[in-house]
Formats: sequence, structure tokens, C-alpha cells
Amino acid sequence: MAEEKSLDLSQVSVANLLNNEAPSNIPEPEVQEETPVAEEQAEVEEQAEQETESIEAENEEANEVSEMVAEETSDADQEDEVSVIDVLRSKLGYEIQGDFSEDYDGVAKFADAVAQEIAKEQLDSLFTQFPDVEQYVQYRYNGGDPKQYFQATAPVVDYAAVEITEDNVGIQRAVVEDFLQRSGYTGEEIAETVQDYIDAGILQRQANRSLGKLQKMQEQEAATLIQRQQQEAQQRNHQIEQQWSTIKSTIDQGVVRGFEIPTADRKKFYSWMSDAVDNQGRTQRLVDREKMDVETQVAMEYLLWKNFDLNRLVSNTQNTKKAQNLKQKLQQNKPASQRMKGGKSSYTAPKKLPSLKDLL
Repeated sequence: MAEEKSLDLSQVSVANLLNNEAPSNIPEPEVQEETPVAEEQAEVEEQAEQETESIEAENEEANEVSEMVAEETSDADQEDEVSVIDVLRSKLGYEIQGDFSEDYDGVAKFADAVAQEIAKEQLDSLFTQFPDVEQYVQYRYNGGDPKQYFQATAPVVDYAAVEITEDNVGIQRAVVEDFLQRSGYTGEEIAETVQDYIDAGILQRQANRSLGKLQKMQEQEAATLIQRQQQEAQQRNHQIEQQWSTIKSTIDQGVVRGFEIPTADRKKFYSWMSDAVDNQGRTQRLVDREKMDVETQVAMEYLLWKNFDLNRLVSNTQNTKKAQNLKQKLQQNKPASQRMKGGKSSYTAPKKLPSLKDLL
């Protein structure tokens, strides 16, 4: 240990104590140097602090890992809750409305709906590029005759492409003659009129006038044809709607030609008749009719031939059964002689039984 030194109080006077300055001969306390024990203690404290920081860092890292695992688990649970149809909507990018079951049939229906949507987009793009194609498709969809369409829109002579020149007298004459013919002139009147134009030197001027009128006529004919076809299609659709409305009302009555239609079957029966079940637009009724055997088809046709007079058909069936029963009874009977006591029988059996044809 270091040598301890005591303070000599004899060297300190009262005057020195009252003065601000300390006596010069008073020895200053010596600064003790750090011992090895203190250094070891500092190192231990530093190590402990480092270990504490390391533990805190490990705890923070563990907390972060726990949070990440919890988030991944939560995301996995959310993914499990997402339906297959929702995943398809997200992947394909089509918000198809409707209820689709979570099975093969539901996925197939959803894929079919998406395919129809894609086809519609492609058609819209095509019709945007080629409006004349859309016009023709709409005309054919409404049941229009393609020959009439092309005769109106693409005639043998397209006057929109005809050009009248001064040198080509043949074109001038043909245009004037065609216009006069469309206007109701006879062949003789047309020849005289054209010759008058030639003599007067106004054939080219009349040809230009006739060409403009012919162009307007062709445009009007095409527009009229398409408009008339649209009107006819609207009328047909209206008639079809009225027909199905009548059918539905008849089914809702519950009794048809003596047949009672239960309430639970009415909606299903109407759907069986009216709803399309395939891409060709066929109803289940048509599909079932195609599956009928020959005997069933003949029975249906027989009912139609009899105007569905069920009362008469039931009566005929009952009479037929009675006749069959009578025939069986007659065939079972055998002739027998009946004898009375003490004498001959008063009954003589016929030699031959009457046939069923004779009885009926």
C-alpha cells in the first residue's frame, strides 16, 4: 500500500486560514493511481454491459422473427380463406359477376364466362376496325338474306366508284339510261330522251346529274334494307316474348288439359322449356327430345294427332281393356250339357262360340 502522509497543522496559522491563498508549504494530497483491482472491476462492468446489449439485441431479433412468423401465418390464413373463383378473377383480370360454386362445375362455368367476355372484346375490336363487317353480321343475325344484302350494298355497278369523263360517251349514256329506267321510263322513251341529250350536246351534264341521283338511290336502298331487317327482327323478338309470356301464364295456372302442375314444379318446368343449356342455344327440352326413342316419339305424335283429347283417349283405353277381358273370359268358357233329373237337358250348347269380332 502507498505510504500515508498526515497534515502538519502547526504550519497553518489563523492568518493563513483567513487569506484566500493557501500556504505554499501545505502539501497537496497525492492522487492515488488506479489499482489493478479497479481495472478488473471496470473490465467486468464493461463485459457485463456488452453482454446486456447482446442479450437485448437477441431479444429484439427474436421479437422481429416472431412478428414475421405471425404475419406469414396471418397471410396464409387469409389465402386459405380466398376462394378459387376469386383467385381466377385476380389472375385473369375479369370481374365476372355471378355466383360460381367452388367445384369443377363452377370453375368450368367461370372459364366459359371469361371466354365469352374475351370473344366479345375481340369482336368489338374487329367491329371498330371494320364497321361494314359489324353491319353485315348484325344483318345476318337478324335473319337477313345475304343475297339481298350484297345486291344492295355491293351491286353490279357501284355508282360511288363511277367517274364521268368527257371522252367516254358510253359511260355517260349508260348512266343516263339506268337513271331513266329506275325513274319508270319505257325503253322507247329512254332511247328518245338519250338521243335528244346527244343532239342538244347536254349528255355529259345529264350524266353527272343522273350519277349523283343514282349514288343517293344506292345508299338509300342499302339503308332501307338494313332498317327493314331490324324492324322485322324487333317484331319477331316481340312475338317470341309474348309467346313465352303466355306459356308462363299457362303454366302458372296449374292445370293444363286435365294435368295438374304442382307449384314446386312450375318454375322448373318453365326453365326446362325456355333456358338454354349449351353453346348452341338449345334448351333442355330440345336435348331431351333428341334422346327420345322411336316409340316415345310416335306416342307424342299420336297425342298431337288426337289434339290431346285425353278424355277420349282414356275412354278408348278403358274400352280396349274391357274387350280384352271379355275375350279372355270367352276363351276360358267350354260348352257343357246340363241334364235334369229324369230327363234330357233343356239346354243345347251351340256348336261354335261367337267370336269377339261378332260380339263387338
